[in-house]
Amino acid sequence: MKKVIKIFTALLIVTNAFATDRIVQENGAAGTYPTISAAITAAVDGDRIIVYPKIGDNPFIENITINKSLEFATAEDGVRYKIQGNISLEASNNRVITIIGAHLVSGNIQGLTSGWRTNVNIMGCLLEGGNINFSNQYYVNVVSNILSNGNINISHGKVIGNEISNQINQIAIQNSTSISNDTVDIIANKTPRIMCSGNVFLNIQNNFIKALNPDSSNAFFSIYYFYSTTTNMMNIINNTIIVPYGTSSFSSERPKYFNLNAPARIKNNIIQVSSTTTSYNPNVFITAGSSSSYNFIINTVGQYNSLSSTDTIVASPMVDQTTGQLVQSSPAKNGADPSFEFYDLDLTRGDAGCYGGSYSLENYFPITGSSRIYNIDMPFGISTSGGPLNIKADGFDR
Repeated sequence: MKKVIKIFTALLIVTNAFATDRIVQENGAAGTYPTISAAITAAVDGDRIIVYPKIGDNPFIENITINKSLEFATAEDGVRYKIQGNISLEASNNRVITIIGAHLVSGNIQGLTSGWRTNVNIMGCLLEGGNINFSNQYYVNVVSNILSNGNINISHGKVIGNEISNQINQIAIQNSTSISNDTVDIIANKTPRIMCSGNVFLNIQNNFIKALNPDSSNAFFSIYYFYSTTTNMMNIINNTIIVPYGTSSFSSERPKYFNLNAPARIKNNIIQVSSTTTSYNPNVFITAGSSSSYNFIINTVGQYNSLSSTDTIVASPMVDQTTGQLVQSSPAKNGADPSFEFYDLDLTRGDAGCYGGSYSLENYFPITGSSRIYNIDMPFGISTSGGPLNIKADGFDR
């Protein structure tokens, strides 16, 4: 059966000996449930809801409300179960809800009520037209999902290995009244942009941030941190960022790679314009107090106000516009910070951009397969001088 897993140097499957599997199957045998809502009504905290896809690949047409600690997973390996309607979660302190392998042909996955801290895991899902939307009362792990036409909106948690397809959508970290100075990991996603309006620290690493067209205001941003502070609030490391040329000659109205109201550590990034138009150059605005090093910037950038001696201006495109992979002659190859902690997976000096370093995008894409390790907590710069090595890995079985 499907189960969220945690790994402590070896694979350890966490189980609940008293959990019951509630089987949802259209026209199923006695003891199964005809709808997902019926299974939720019968379930108690800790149960698993195992869903068989409907006959003919049809969706379950129902709005689903989850008000218990439950796990949802598909009964068929690699096949998502379809739902037409919203999945709404009611908050409650220490409630844990996990949704694996849902395919929403319409509707959102969303939080309904207040109740810190509700723990939510959304993994391996496909949303054709809806959002993943949770307020500050929820701690949400959003992992390996595809959003065809929607946003990811959370305040606390992790956003890892997701793909947002539509050019007007984004990953948004919203303001929270539950806890300030929290840390949110945004790692290895494909998204047009990342925005934060809350007082949180962001680890923005190995994302392929690409937009082909500026938004209607001609003020498109790739990474926008609204909250104003003099405290360093971001690691922006090993990202590949591609934006279009603007349509206005005014620098304040051109597309922006960074628009940051707090200092950041900006390292090993590739910053490139798209080659679809030839109008006004994008800009980079970096708050005073930021550090910039080992970034590669194409020379058509209109303004970059914080270059260091290790940043490199180049004359031609460095990555493939579609995949984000380095072109053969890219100077960003082996161009990252030479420190061991930024090495590539083959233990050579790291590449700049989203395919470099330990969190290479190739670890997370394509979003296929029967299981996924999505996060590893381990020290950088591992020493061979002896002593225990503590590694914790999080993953899930589809």
